[in-house]
Amino acid sequence: MIKSDVEVCAKLVRSAVVKESNDGKSFLSFGVKLPISGRDGAEKDLDISVSIDGDKSSKGVYVEGRKVKIQGVLTIRKKDGSTYYNLRASSAEICKSSEESSISGTLEFLGKIGSKGVEVHVDKKGNEFKTFSAFSLDKDGENREFTWVRFLHFHPQENDDFLTANAYVKVVGDLQIGVFKDAISFDCKINEVTPWEIQKK
Repeated sequence: MIKSDVEVCAKLVRSAVVKESNDGKSFLSFGVKLPISGRDGAEKDLDISVSIDGDKSSKGVYVEGRKVKIQGVLTIRKKDGSTYYNLRASSAEICKSSEESSISGTLEFLGKIGSKGVEVHVDKKGNEFKTFSAFSLDKDGENREFTWVRFLHFHPQENDDFLTANAYVKVVGDLQIGVFKDAISFDCKINEVTPWEIQKK
């Protein structure tokens, strides 16, 4: 599971349409896009599907070409080799077109540390920190899809000995989105990490 409380400033690339939920409640759906830059200067567009409470009386606000600032919960899922970014908005307002496109937020992650385990580093000031990569699993029938996140742990604790290869973890931290090998990539600066106790059937 990967989700994040985010604030997004992005350009509308798909005007709002009215849809209906399973319980018969109307909501608006529209699309936004923003450029993401990698450390090497590479760029990739991040396409996000947004849903927000509303009906035909308010859909005219969210028109293709406008810029919008959104707050809400972003979920990231993979299916058939594609990654889907769905943002359930709690608020959205039109902003100036000159406002810089951006995304920031707090990541919540449930997943498994990769087989390479945890690496220990020392910064220029002699402070120890740890890095590791972990994946979240999405299942669709027999199909399994993996979304990887690279974690930066700048304040390791003595009781962090559970951070080992193939361990299941629950992480909360600062979301960082970049570009790596011509694909959107995810980093997380850890605020809190604990073991994830899975209830096996």
